[in-house]
Amino acid sequence: MAPLVLPGPLKKALSLLEGNPAHAWTVAELASTCSVGRRTLQRQFRCFIGRMPMEFLRELRLDKARQELLRASNGATVTDIATRNGFNHVGRFAMQYRARYGESPSVTLCRKQAVVLNRGGSSPALMPVERPAIGVLPFDVVGDNGRRAAGIMDAISAALIQIRWIAVVLPARARYHLRGTIRGDDAGRLRVIFTLLDASAGRYLWADRWDGRCSDFLELEERISTRIAAAIQQSVRDAEIDRARRQNARPLNAWELTMRALPHVLSVEAAAQEVALELLEQAMECAPRDALPVALAAWCHGLRGAHNFCPRPEKEKAAARDLAGRAAQLNFADPLTETMLAAGYCLAHDLATAAIHADRALALDGGSAWAWGRSGWIKAYAGEAAEAIECFQIARALAPVDPLNFLCSVGIAAGHFWAARYGEAARWFERALAENPAAVWVNHNLTPAYTLAGRKEQARRSLSELIRAFPELTIVQVRSGLPFHPTYLDRVADGLESAGMRPQ
Repeated sequence: MAPLVLPGPLKKALSLLEGNPAHAWTVAELASTCSVGRRTLQRQFRCFIGRMPMEFLRELRLDKARQELLRASNGATVTDIATRNGFNHVGRFAMQYRARYGESPSVTLCRKQAVVLNRGGSSPALMPVERPAIGVLPFDVVGDNGRRAAGIMDAISAALIQIRWIAVVLPARARYHLRGTIRGDDAGRLRVIFTLLDASAGRYLWADRWDGRCSDFLELEERISTRIAAAIQQSVRDAEIDRARRQNARPLNAWELTMRALPHVLSVEAAAQEVALELLEQAMECAPRDALPVALAAWCHGLRGAHNFCPRPEKEKAAARDLAGRAAQLNFADPLTETMLAAGYCLAHDLATAAIHADRALALDGGSAWAWGRSGWIKAYAGEAAEAIECFQIARALAPVDPLNFLCSVGIAAGHFWAARYGEAARWFERALAENPAAVWVNHNLTPAYTLAGRKEQARRSLSELIRAFPELTIVQVRSGLPFHPTYLDRVADGLESAGMRPQ
């Protein structure tokens, strides 16, 4: 196919925008400078570029700002970079940036500066117990454009190093191997294919590919490395859980005990939490200086207290707070542990400290679905409904089949409940139960959503399911469980009482 010939006025307009994107351009000024009518220029943009002039300019500015954030030195600020690239409203810039790249500009900047600090300072402390190791094999590169994109391999290695709970080592020492092929053709198209292999078992765990065009290889490297790192986390975690479950030939080490406990914690179900705590106690005895099992135990105690899985919920919340404090002292820049700490503090009703750890987790690993989900919960509890829903949607997009997606559904439902969209809230609570039928406790939110949506019969059925599982549960206990804002809890209590639940 012959290359597309752009009209002269459009070529000039593109040149003007790309040459000075920070200028306060208007369509009228562009059209006048290019000696063409305003509507004609808009039509040319729509037909040849696929976007209107101001849309193109906004995306151009966002791309330029992201490149600066990714290259920024210590001392740089989001406000300065946004202003330098033509954004006069920093809040609006942050919203547009997050919608385009799936993370806030401050997270991008913090992650970059953390990498700079690590390179300039001492090496991170070794993990106290064995962690899974991955080796990134040299990628096969085909074609000139493929060679231009060969930096993807280094970008992926850097993204994996930031995860911290996965060690990046030479392939000969690694349990898992990442392989890739980059193909580029003369038309500017790229195809990148990745496979993850469990070298010890000789089986493939995961594969993915990316097809498309890219004129900005730095942006391509960032986008693909974030996506691949998120997918690899879930695949390696699942493989480690499976390996620990099948290990019977020798006593389990602390990491393997933690991996055995993890699916029990993630189920958010009463009996499973007891099993998880037994395994985590053993892990903490094996490796008392390892922060991860301590932080996970904090979350587990928090879940037991917040969901009334035990006779003394306040004691469980106190245990969550104590364990989280202990894990915080042991942790060294591990985003997975930071996420667990955010969960533990959150359910112990310390949202301010939880927010600090959630922000740290995202600064260390902006592609972590769990960290985005935990950030969403902190916002949901505080009443920031729109921001919470956005965080949960990012989490689901990063890990579409993650076991914690049912909690994201609960969180999205809570956001709609906050906004008085009770029918939509009920739909998302129903989805959460479909994703995890064992989470019967979801009914203490689903029942009032049905009630306030005017669906009285469904509210009564939902309450019956809740009381069957928790026969002694009262509205007072529900109110004291999760750290929602009192306004939210007032509506929950009204809905439960209208459906027939006893107050205390």
